[in-house]
Amino acid sequence: MSVSPQIPLYSRTLALILAISFGGSSGALADPQAGDAQTPAPTGNFFSSLKQAFQQDLNREVVRGHFDVGSPPDSHRYYCLVDAKTGKSETNGVAGEPVLRPDGMTGIKAGAVSFYTCANAEQQGILITTGYTLSQGLRSKAATAPPPPPPPPPPPPPAASSASPIPPIPPAPREAYASEAAPVAAPVAAPAAATVPAEILAVYARFIAGQNAHDRAAVSDVLLDSKDFVWAQMGGNSLWGHKEAMDAFQEQWKGTWTLDPQLKEVRIASVAPNVAVLITPLLFTQGDPGGKPSTVPIRWGGAFVKTGAGWRISSIFITPFAGWHALSGP
Repeated sequence: MSVSPQIPLYSRTLALILAISFGGSSGALADPQAGDAQTPAPTGNFFSSLKQAFQQDLNREVVRGHFDVGSPPDSHRYYCLVDAKTGKSETNGVAGEPVLRPDGMTGIKAGAVSFYTCANAEQQGILITTGYTLSQGLRSKAATAPPPPPPPPPPPPPAASSASPIPPIPPAPREAYASEAAPVAAPVAAPAAATVPAEILAVYARFIAGQNAHDRAAVSDVLLDSKDFVWAQMGGNSLWGHKEAMDAFQEQWKGTWTLDPQLKEVRIASVAPNVAVLITPLLFTQGDPGGKPSTVPIRWGGAFVKTGAGWRISSIFITPFAGWHALSGP
């Protein structure tokens, strides 16, 4: 049993990764007893899990229960969380490592939002709540808090075209969380075309979250570790090399530096096996330390390559977008 005085920021993404492959932790802090009967997995909606990953704050959330998916030895455990301040329960289960908080409740670190919903797990009778402590005040809040809305219906299959528009999802919040770095390996076989947009969007979400958290490890993890990495900046300069780009990012983070992607207009295209491009408007807020920040619209473009460790951003191209204005409607 490990004790953590504070659950690290950015542990939600993300890492985000939205558990596309649905991997998870198999241990439990209090070692509650799981049921023996096998039931269908409590599936949910991809974009619901992506929305939760952007908004989740693991510093404030505690475990109220868990459920297991799969059969031993290939089983995975997901934890259902509740906000310790508001009593609001999260919709999707989260894979991660349980930790004992100073207040006696169970938290999660290195969390990754899954596709599986806690409501469905509860309906199927596979949600285990014994062994997890909630404060009396939190139990009262959770009892009176309205239930989370049902996840939206799954999107239609993507059209067979080289460019796939992504359904709208909420913009990244101003604060985000950290993920562990993974080594870059050699290229692998081309992925199925239908999964590429979702995987690219998940990596982009990790990049945005890491930038807004000013977390070097999180950003470094999703950039291609190569001297051929290039960041073409809005002013016309180009930075070559992974380390050079990371040093420049870290210097810029000393002031105000926030990225707010406008994903209603995102476009993702598979341009070659294991190569994809993402282009989207983005509101960029920047300011010197102690100075007044300003926000300008830019066009963010990124080239993504598939490696043995997953998708990585190999190039970033920033151009002005003075004529852009936000789409109306929800």
